[in-house]
Amino acid sequence: MENLGDDFFFKKNIRIGSITAFQISNLQSTNQNQRVVTRKYDFDVSFFPEGGNLVEEVFNTVAFKALNRSGYTENIAGNIVDENGAEITSVQTLHAGMGVFSYVPESGKRYYLKCRNGNGLEKQFELPKSDHCMQALSVTRNQNRISVGIRKSPNSTGNPLYLLAQCRGEVLYFSAWDNKNEYISFSADGFPSGITQFVLFDEQMNPLSERLVFSKNDDDTKVVFQTNKDIYEKREKVITSLKLPLTLLQEGETPSISGRVGERLGHFSVSVTDDKDMAVDASITILSSLLLSSELKGHIDNPAWYLQDNIQSATALDYLMMTHGWRRYNIPEVVRGNPEFPKIPYQTGQQISGKVRGLLSRPVSGSEVLIVTEDGSYGITSTDEKGVFMFQGFEYPDSASFMIQALRNWVKLVIDEESFPVPVHVPQSSGKTIPVINEETENEPETNVLIVKAEQRARYDEDMRMIHLGELEVTAPRIDRKEEHRLEFWANRSSDYTIRREQLDKLYYHHIAQYITFIPGVNVSQDTENPWHYNVSVCPTCGPPAILLDGIPVETMDDISPDMVESIDVLKFASATGLGVRGANGVISITTRKGETNSEVEKLNQSVHTPLGYQKPVEFYSPKYDTQEAQQSPIPDYRTTIFWKPDVVISDEHEEATFEFYTSDYPTTYSIVIEGLTTDCKIVRQVKKIRVE
Repeated sequence: MENLGDDFFFKKNIRIGSITAFQISNLQSTNQNQRVVTRKYDFDVSFFPEGGNLVEEVFNTVAFKALNRSGYTENIAGNIVDENGAEITSVQTLHAGMGVFSYVPESGKRYYLKCRNGNGLEKQFELPKSDHCMQALSVTRNQNRISVGIRKSPNSTGNPLYLLAQCRGEVLYFSAWDNKNEYISFSADGFPSGITQFVLFDEQMNPLSERLVFSKNDDDTKVVFQTNKDIYEKREKVITSLKLPLTLLQEGETPSISGRVGERLGHFSVSVTDDKDMAVDASITILSSLLLSSELKGHIDNPAWYLQDNIQSATALDYLMMTHGWRRYNIPEVVRGNPEFPKIPYQTGQQISGKVRGLLSRPVSGSEVLIVTEDGSYGITSTDEKGVFMFQGFEYPDSASFMIQALRNWVKLVIDEESFPVPVHVPQSSGKTIPVINEETENEPETNVLIVKAEQRARYDEDMRMIHLGELEVTAPRIDRKEEHRLEFWANRSSDYTIRREQLDKLYYHHIAQYITFIPGVNVSQDTENPWHYNVSVCPTCGPPAILLDGIPVETMDDISPDMVESIDVLKFASATGLGVRGANGVISITTRKGETNSEVEKLNQSVHTPLGYQKPVEFYSPKYDTQEAQQSPIPDYRTTIFWKPDVVISDEHEEATFEFYTSDYPTTYSIVIEGLTTDCKIVRQVKKIRVE
């Protein structure tokens, strides 16, 4: 997504508030509104000539958009006047601060918009100049026809021109323009649903003008939705089924990928909500997200409003095409043979990276770095000439922990912080009433019901009843638990033998090696030249094992006092390789009582890293009332979202998808929202109703 920029990130406003704040805001709204009425907000108007440029001495259509100083849309009204003050035409916004006017700009003349906003503030804006443009595209729609014409200046030459039409990177039309034609007419049914870009080129393939057109064809379909009953009682099971209608193949069409004639497959999400608690969010739907919001720059308030089947929405949708910038695909450069390739590759796996630095912050090259998982798996890599290392080509879930260690002393390990895209343009609520498409619902949301259920839910909180207890006095003695060292999880769990502090206290040896003499297969002998040194091997044919002190390799354990030790782990063969140390002679891992034996400088070469991994699927909780005991449970059911399932699939194996859930304790109606896609690229968006009495 970062290749396309922040403008094309998915964004959605979510209102969050407490009941107390809601009540206070209602009390304060009257006084605030009185202050707002008396305050005149500043605003600005931007102009967007159709096709991108004004052409002198011909009829031009200009779209405009008004925004106040907070960046929210503003309604304005006024007139277009020339430099002498003569009125040309009147101007008024239609929707969301957008409007359109037409006039004929004369050469050398200046034109202005004189207007006022809803607060009575009057302003004047100069219209853009023609900049000696000779051609610009214009589009008109008449019923089911789209007519594309070229506005030409009287001084324009007859040089060759080319017209291109593309939708989502697919070329729909490309041909030289016949100067004998005033316009080219297309059937709207021939364009896919969504935004089509028309671009006018000269003979060198330089873009001269562009115009966006939105087509809303029958790219959506309906599912066959059935329930086992018409009306349900409280805590009753609802059994539903989804089925896609068969499609009639036209002559020359091939069967679907399922191999059976006319069959559709699909993948859908289903949500069931209580109509008394909330209205279905119809401002953003799968249709508006896929076809509109994801194709235009900038934030669009209530995008689904533009896709309604009425004249006002259709007109405002065309205004939206002219006022919103659009550069998802740089088609002019592609046509000229200069395609742009993604700078950021798509992610094929997760990675953990970092640096190894010396004590003077100099990079340490060639340092081996060990990574160990909680289950004992490990990996080793080396730093490059810049001291950088990277573990990649694997995946990990959220909350996974890794022990990472640079296998050198007196170095510092630095783990790279995870980077995430930061949205630059975050949509804000304008504070105004946003028009919402009203679904066909018999019950509007009742705020008082929502408040009552919220208070009750706070006491019971999903089957867990809140009981306020009196003061308790604990008379039992405190149990002092020894603090586990943070690296103990990867040593003790994978060791073959472990000697803990309780066992050490029963023996009184002077050297650590003496405590492991009783482990089968371990050979311990005192050095003849140095009586304080012991030679140790963990198997009859093994050489000296690796020694780890709190996870850090050390040369010897002669200097470790038994009083400092919390546990001793002996790892042989395969268990030893799990720690990733070099050699196959086993490992003796010593964990100190508080993990503070080594200096802080020595511990800088290790870290326990818990990155943000992928989210594990969690099934939506939905209670079952399948027994008489559950039916008669005194715990009330105050669910607002009754059911949610994001992976309803109609496949080759299952031609019908079924799901079931239980109703709650409130007599109401439920809204069942079904959204998804079929294998033949049809979009599904349906809202069904269920009644509970």
